[in-house]
Amino acid sequence: MKMSNEEIEDVIWGKDVDSFNRFPTFLNLAPRLKGKSYWYALRNSYDTSDNLFHYGSMVKAAFLKAEPGRQFLMLKEERAYLKKLPDQITIYRGMTEKELNQKSFGVSWTLKKEMAEFFAYTYQRNVATNHLKKTVHEMTINKSEVIAFMNGRKEFEIIYVNAPVQADYDKMKFFTPHTISRN
Repeated sequence: MKMSNEEIEDVIWGKDVDSFNRFPTFLNLAPRLKGKSYWYALRNSYDTSDNLFHYGSMVKAAFLKAEPGRQFLMLKEERAYLKKLPDQITIYRGMTEKELNQKSFGVSWTLKKEMAEFFAYTYQRNVATNHLKKTVHEMTINKSEVIAFMNGRKEFEIIYVNAPVQADYDKMKFFTPHTISRN
């Protein structure tokens, strides 16, 4: 079933959908999406979601899904910006010390250290990890490992997956917005 961008938006911005349950709403919608529609919905739901800590493997699997048209995860100007970056780039992530020690990182990184510091020490919408000690981690990676560069929020965000994903996207159990806890 092909869905228009407007129909996708009606679902991910629908009644009872907010930043804490938008990503699970996408996960329910995703099996019906193909190509550009899938990447449009992923970007728009991920970009406006909070507190995704408990969805780590599902987030990684969603970005790694073997779906045609991954380049459409980025806007034209973002693709051009990524293309101009050097072959090796330094990325930063604000994270918990637990995440750093486990080396199972989330997918959102930034090219700007000060942005990672903001997410580590100031940003409070990740309620599942607010009580944990934070740090900023720096890595140098090959540009070819970058899944996407997204700058709609002026965060110079790099989507990067550092390890194989344990979740099999096509076999995941999905949730309705009403079954998702905000904690």
